[in-house]
Amino acid sequence: MKGKESKSYFNILFFLSPLILNLSYAPISLFFIAYFSFIPFFYYLEKLNSKKAFFYGFLYGLIFWIGHLWWLYFLKPPITQTTKILLYFGIIVLFFYLALYFAVFFYLTKITSLFFAPIILPILEFIRTKSEIGFPWGLIGYTQTKNPIFLNWASIFGIYGVSALVILLNLLIYKIIFHSNKKRFIILLIILIFSSIGYYLIRIKTLPDFFKVALLQPNVSPEEKGTKEEQIRLLNQLIRMTKIAAERRPHLIIYPETASLIDITFDSPYKEFLKAVSDTYHCYLLIGTPRYEKDEKGFRYYNACVLFAPQKGIVGEYRKIHLVPFSERIPYYEKIKIFKLIETEDMGNYSSGEEYTVFKTDKTSFSCAICFESIFPDLIRKFVKRGAEVIINITNDGWFGKTFGPYQHYELAIVRAVENGVSLVRCANNGVSLICDPFGKIYKKSKLFKEEIIFANVKAPLKNTLYRQFGDWFILFSAIIFGLYFLIKTFLYFLSFSKRK
Repeated sequence: MKGKESKSYFNILFFLSPLILNLSYAPISLFFIAYFSFIPFFYYLEKLNSKKAFFYGFLYGLIFWIGHLWWLYFLKPPITQTTKILLYFGIIVLFFYLALYFAVFFYLTKITSLFFAPIILPILEFIRTKSEIGFPWGLIGYTQTKNPIFLNWASIFGIYGVSALVILLNLLIYKIIFHSNKKRFIILLIILIFSSIGYYLIRIKTLPDFFKVALLQPNVSPEEKGTKEEQIRLLNQLIRMTKIAAERRPHLIIYPETASLIDITFDSPYKEFLKAVSDTYHCYLLIGTPRYEKDEKGFRYYNACVLFAPQKGIVGEYRKIHLVPFSERIPYYEKIKIFKLIETEDMGNYSSGEEYTVFKTDKTSFSCAICFESIFPDLIRKFVKRGAEVIINITNDGWFGKTFGPYQHYELAIVRAVENGVSLVRCANNGVSLICDPFGKIYKKSKLFKEEIIFANVKAPLKNTLYRQFGDWFILFSAIIFGLYFLIKTFLYFLSFSKRK
């Protein structure tokens, strides 16, 4: 009877653990829960066959993603009823698609060994970030954004290495609880914890101030940008906030994504006002703007930002490279015919930028990631490798409403600072706007859905990080180890088969 009761408890734990795992993410951020959330998975995996491992992995993933991305159903984009139905259907498809990665994780761990789990999951997470439908949300490493001791390993291994660390902690704790030879696993756990503390203490230091910024958070509802009157009101609000910010003499004033509702590069009184502010107060202005360009195929639309420099006007622009699938652009539009059939008028038809722009001022150089570009590790690394000393992220998270979405989004972004050893400056239309140092510490932050102007000194960058230098080397290393295992296993299989003959 006790055995049956114990099994039923583990059944309950298994299906609760993916939901409980979500408590480790923003905004709740109980990071320590992540160290135990895969223990029921390890327990069951040793008792299931490979087919059942795949099935249970799929269920685990489905429960996790529903709990992690429930807020997608509360998005408030200005779309027609037809597009809204397609959006809800797409969210369901997304849940099932993402759950497959957990299914494959369970399956591969079953047919190899539990000890391969810390490298299998990061490889799958890496694959999930690639392609036009890449979606690096909810990586297991992001459970540690509020734990600087473990998060700072991202400067060596990247976010995927932090995911591996969390899985390794689960594995060691599982072995300590259920394995007869506990001593070696206790020793490994102690080594892991104290090496993490040691690395953090060695790495952390006080950094000098670099330059002063002002972040304008107008808190305008995305739904209120449609009419001419509302656009004029927003323009007047930004002019008022710009004057207040400029009086404090920042080196750089930053506006959120699409702060300008017209292409700011076209001649207009607003463009002249921004140029006059830049000239008068000798400050730089970075502003999000749509960009329109005509070519032989017609008009091209870009989500972009431009930089105003004192006495020079507009001196540079960046056009968003990684567009939001099905919102700004339909992925594989030219290759998959069915996507053309489901296209509606209010689906995005933006073009993707091609240049990894590094803006330069007389004090620094920086790059600007627009919206969810900040969650792509390799994209941000390319900016820094090209000379960016600071990463700026402009975004409009108002579509998320008062859900977990805005909090998850900014916590993902701060990991880019740790990976590359540079400060992150984030300016959001409705919040959360913030400044964090190269160690991931936020030292200035706005409130959500509140008009604010944030003033702060940006911290100087670190000389280098291993991740900045070599990128996702940990994934390559893991793939080689995993590949060698299968080669050796295949070789031994054929060797034993030939001997039997």
